[in-house]
Amino acid sequence: MHMKVAASAEMNDYFKSLQDGANRCYEVARRARKKGLDPELDVEIPQAEDLASRVEKLLNFEGIADLIRETAKKHNREEMSIVVAKKVAKDYKGPKSEALDKAVRVGLAVLTEGILVAPLDGIGEVKINGSGKDSYASISFAGPIRSAGGTGQAMSVLIADVVRDALGIGPYVATNEEVERWKEELPLYKRLANLQYLPSEEEIEIIIRGCKVCIDGEGTEDSEISGYRDLPRIETNRVRGGACLVTAEGLALKAKKLKGHVINLKIKGWDFLNKIVKEKSDDPKKGLEPSEKFIKDLVAGRPVYSHPSRKGGFRLRYGRSRTAGLASISVHPAVMYLVQETMAIGTQVKIERPGKAGISTPCDRLEGPLVLLRNGDLVRLDNSEIAKGLKPAQIDKIVELGEILIPVGEFLENNHPLVPAVFDIGWYLAEFEALGIEEPDNPEFMTLEAAMAISTEKGVPLHPKFTFMWNNLAVERVRVLKDLLAKKCKVSGEHIEVPASPEMKDLLMELRIPYMISGKNLLVDNGRALLVSLGMDPDGKVRGKESGGEFPDALAYVSALSGVRIMDKRGTYIGTRMARPEKAAMRKMDPPVHGLFPVGDEGGIQRLMSKAAEGRGRVTADLEERACRTCQKTTFLPVCDCGAHTVSLSRSSKQDVNMRDVLKKSCGRIGIGSMPKVKGVKGMLSKYKTPEMPEKGILRATHGVFVFKDGTSRFDCTDAPLTHFKPSEIGTSIAKLRELGYVHDIHGKPIENDAQIIELRTQDVVIPENGGDYFLLVSRFIDRLLESFYGLETFYNAESRDDLIGSALLGLSPHTSGGVLCRLIGYTRAAVGYAHPFFHAAKRRNCDGDEDCFMMLMDGLLNFSVSYLPEKRGGRMDAPLVLMTRIDPNEIDKEAHNIDVAFRYPLEVYTGGLENRDPKTLKNVLDTVGRRIGSNLQYEGFGFTIDTGDISDGPCVSSYKTLGSMDEKTRVQLELARMIVAVDEKDVAERLLNNHFIPDMMGNMRTFSKQNLRCTKCGKKYRRMPLAGACWCGHKLNLTVHVKSVMKYLVISKTIARDFEVSDYIIQRIGLLEEGMASMFKNDKVKDCKITDFF
Repeated sequence: MHMKVAASAEMNDYFKSLQDGANRCYEVARRARKKGLDPELDVEIPQAEDLASRVEKLLNFEGIADLIRETAKKHNREEMSIVVAKKVAKDYKGPKSEALDKAVRVGLAVLTEGILVAPLDGIGEVKINGSGKDSYASISFAGPIRSAGGTGQAMSVLIADVVRDALGIGPYVATNEEVERWKEELPLYKRLANLQYLPSEEEIEIIIRGCKVCIDGEGTEDSEISGYRDLPRIETNRVRGGACLVTAEGLALKAKKLKGHVINLKIKGWDFLNKIVKEKSDDPKKGLEPSEKFIKDLVAGRPVYSHPSRKGGFRLRYGRSRTAGLASISVHPAVMYLVQETMAIGTQVKIERPGKAGISTPCDRLEGPLVLLRNGDLVRLDNSEIAKGLKPAQIDKIVELGEILIPVGEFLENNHPLVPAVFDIGWYLAEFEALGIEEPDNPEFMTLEAAMAISTEKGVPLHPKFTFMWNNLAVERVRVLKDLLAKKCKVSGEHIEVPASPEMKDLLMELRIPYMISGKNLLVDNGRALLVSLGMDPDGKVRGKESGGEFPDALAYVSALSGVRIMDKRGTYIGTRMARPEKAAMRKMDPPVHGLFPVGDEGGIQRLMSKAAEGRGRVTADLEERACRTCQKTTFLPVCDCGAHTVSLSRSSKQDVNMRDVLKKSCGRIGIGSMPKVKGVKGMLSKYKTPEMPEKGILRATHGVFVFKDGTSRFDCTDAPLTHFKPSEIGTSIAKLRELGYVHDIHGKPIENDAQIIELRTQDVVIPENGGDYFLLVSRFIDRLLESFYGLETFYNAESRDDLIGSALLGLSPHTSGGVLCRLIGYTRAAVGYAHPFFHAAKRRNCDGDEDCFMMLMDGLLNFSVSYLPEKRGGRMDAPLVLMTRIDPNEIDKEAHNIDVAFRYPLEVYTGGLENRDPKTLKNVLDTVGRRIGSNLQYEGFGFTIDTGDISDGPCVSSYKTLGSMDEKTRVQLELARMIVAVDEKDVAERLLNNHFIPDMMGNMRTFSKQNLRCTKCGKKYRRMPLAGACWCGHKLNLTVHVKSVMKYLVISKTIARDFEVSDYIIQRIGLLEEGMASMFKNDKVKDCKITDFF
């Protein structure tokens, strides 16, 4: 029995409704499966409510669940994996090698929450080599071990060592030759496939000599090592990708974390980690210097928005919006339009700190960008509609990008020191709370007089609304500004009018104070606050002579002038650039497929079933052998001609398929008169070559639905977090929401209008509108399948996508093998899948640009089969081998535990930024998910510090996807580099050429010289031209790499080099490439002549 999870009665009712919805799907699917028309007679996605049952079902290890649950009461996840593995090994009755194998896989499955394929496919073989005292344990790692992450990879070796010792197996002792091979192999793998971290030769030797388990692996790369080949204890000379990952990103990169577990569990023999772990510097400023890491891999078409820590970029604001956290960040939607919509909702943005990347989401309560227009006006864009209407030709410079909202929890998760943030309303109110003073009413709409009065009386800083970026100016420049204002200044309401001198414009721009040109004057926004800050009266009168004295900076100076405490509104600038665009599209294989049925070469280039039935009408394919127990016939289909279900003989053979007869019978069974264009596959990739029934492909094609390798139909979209929503944002009626169990808003009031804010439940999702349209097609396909193929009643009966609200879906990420049950509650215009952070974490994902899929649960239950999965290593990844029906916050990815869920931050957050404190010092004052684990509040009562008008406010599709040619995308990228003050345009140009265009042209030249030839009719490829000069089918052969594709970046590269005055070295490289292309494509011995050339 699973362990009871803390939750309120309301939340338990919610989970029960989820389970009931899933059970209804399972009940219908089981009835359909019993018809015998699928490879198995039962549904092939077992349910699992907790980690223990997921591990048991994933590994098919009966009885392990109880042991895991019992161990979980006393140990954390990492320690539990070791304790359980050790217990499994000791209790196992078979050979030691099998005990070792099972124990290591169980331990890794516990560590990876029972949803990753790493324990199945990431570990190839676990064996004991040698005998007696010379015996040692060896683990062969494969590519899919990558999905376990660095900690999982390292822990798998530690688990193996603990189990090895418990079983009395000797230690592995590396030879000199084996150590030297590793020193060559790891750097070679780094060049071939990249590594997050490449250990030094000294570290490699320490690890390989110190580790008591042999880290081996399958050859995953085509390249081979050149030295220390054919070693007796290593089976391959090819580069072993899995082993390299475990050694470099596991044992080397995670050495410090591993050392902690070794100490806690008192494990002996791992002292070598002490030589690798580098002690952290005590200097809090270390790591706070500008970092170029986020722009090192810059490519064409994806703009840089701000260079590292550059003035004019995004300014850090601490806080969490309804769509921030779990790596997601928020910016003002106006800036998304301002950067020519290259940034859309869900676009991945690489950032300088605290992490590596996040997706962009909108928050219109942030301070927007500051823009200098061609007409001379300096305007703050706090309205996205105005920004949307601005044309690039109207903009002279983007002086500043505005605020970027990053939750404090992100600093905690990335273990990054806090840095100074902008002085905002949250900080302002935290000052009141810290002093124990009653807050003013409607603080966001406070007047200047009220703000000055309360600051003078109570000692709180001046309201951020009336605070400017004084530290952009030196003290002498502030004095100049004061003198200019004292000479001539006219007050008009909240504004002031001053002469439009170049010096005044420059000073106001540095302070980030908007102004408008009015004849020969400037109409300055918030001008009275500027006067008061400089010690003048709100009406512009000078109070008296300035007292002398030295001031360390402009802030201290204006604080003395005004008589109140004025804070630094600037904060820290965060470097950013665009990375991947957002995605929301149906999943299609390449080429697209409707049914998993082989058509061979007879199906033509489009692989059409109808094409394969033409002519001879027969296809020869490698297919599964299945036997009918009723009439003793053999067939490749799950159902015999006599109507009985067939059983697999666990083998395949070449079989002659009468396609004309198969399609005729299939169309007859489902009542299809005219055969649609149904695309099949050339051949089956599964172990026993099991095909789908052709009827399924025919029905999918009829309804415009495509299939994936496992028989399911999917919709992919970028992951985005959502903790609260408004009915208006998801397009669901209040009546329907009440039916789904949403009866009150965050304030406990009954839901009566579509502007109320409601807390999202953990397994409810909001998908893109085009996803709803696709699932409408899938639902119609399923209904037709149930009715005409299985002979059952329809299930969905949906006429519009709104009819699917409340349906059970399954979420799955590509590196896992466990789906997560969820419920559809609405749609969004944005190209993202909005879901609770717990839902994404349950899939072992965050929201830094990852994309996952949804599928209709009924589709998965009816059509998924393990029999369809490819036999190759990693074939079981991205397949729902198990279904998580209920999310336990204690069993999801720990990154979610660092999400902050308070409605306000304490003052310690903001002062901690000024002092660059370690974010861990906030753990006792910051309300995070981790502090709620084990209580009813772990699921509900979450807060956010800043609201937004609409979670879909902003561009929904990045212009990167609509611009077309790379030349056009690059033009926009460089146009923005010129326009944004915080971007170094020459550096962007040089990085484009060095990182993208030049390597691409070089690679294309190399590929051109080694290319294949391809038949345009049958698709057959040749390494070289046949003597016949044509394909075996008689059709002509074409090049697969064309001259135009080799030269496509040459013209734009020369243009960029000229316009941006790049270095001579880059210009010379481009010149050499041009000469090489001319030499390759132009025959100097053949000259085109005209007749006049001879006279």
